[in-house]
Amino acid sequence: MSLMLAEIAEQPAALERTIAEERAKIAKLGNLLKARDIHLIVLVARGSSDNAALFGRYLLEITTGIPVSLSAPSVHTIYGARLKLDHALVVGVSQSGEGEDINRVLESARRSGAYTIGITNEPGSSMTDLVHETLQTHGGRERSVAATKTFTGQMLLFYMLAAELAQSPAPFSYEAIPQLVAGALEQKPAILELVQRYVFMENCVVVGRGLAYANAYELALKLMETCYVVAERFSSADFLHGPVAMVERHFPVILFAPPGVMLPGVKSLIERLRELHADTLAITSDIDAASMCTRSIVMSREIDEFLAPIPYIVPGQLFAALLAEAKGLDPDAPRSLSKVTRTL
Repeated sequence: MSLMLAEIAEQPAALERTIAEERAKIAKLGNLLKARDIHLIVLVARGSSDNAALFGRYLLEITTGIPVSLSAPSVHTIYGARLKLDHALVVGVSQSGEGEDINRVLESARRSGAYTIGITNEPGSSMTDLVHETLQTHGGRERSVAATKTFTGQMLLFYMLAAELAQSPAPFSYEAIPQLVAGALEQKPAILELVQRYVFMENCVVVGRGLAYANAYELALKLMETCYVVAERFSSADFLHGPVAMVERHFPVILFAPPGVMLPGVKSLIERLRELHADTLAITSDIDAASMCTRSIVMSREIDEFLAPIPYIVPGQLFAALLAEAKGLDPDAPRSLSKVTRTL
């Protein structure tokens, strides 16, 4: 078994630990941030952490009503701009805590008056010395280059932070997430059989929207770095504004179709893709959506819209890891990549 597959399997326990270890700290942090009258939240990250931040943007804006921006690090690190960040919360997200550009942004933001938080898996990293507060993903050491348990841990911390900053009672209870992830891991045998059909896939599109938009980015990244598949990612709305033109017979499209307000739009896209004779794979609990697709990974119907993002990415992680092995590749050591990537 690859390290990637082993670390995917560790996620329920890692998520349980994160809830237990960070709950009290985040409750205090929520009270502190409410007292600071935060008007803006800025998230700064790279790679899989940036995909977790994209999810955090949707969740925080929906639940808190506070505008959320994804930072462009080069504005700080190369252009040297000094932003007005009074009444701002700036959150750096980095698995290693050693991303130089992320840390430089956090330093700049703190000088500009922002309250700063670091989300990392490494409690002794450089990031922890730069920020006002650190939130840790308690995943244990992640040895595979492809991030899995740290990605879902970062997403979980956004759930916990959003719950504390919510304008009204949060429309979710994150306590159920570890158990839902454990259930999602039971899809492994079905996915092992499924990937055999995609061994020769070289290009594909991954689609998601709303709270599932970040899942499309993350699965596409996993397919690119572990399987060397050219994977484009789109929202279901953007995909119809031009990119659908590249779809031809048997072109593979993977769709996240969780329950909720975005499902009707995704099903409309599936219908259009069926007209184009595309090869469609849906990750969904909706029986109609599943039946409309060429293939499907059918999720538990107990997973609602707000809790779907973490358990729904697990089949995607398994798909990428198992497809890499089916292609004769090592998902733990993608070519040209290392665990810590240093950019400015």
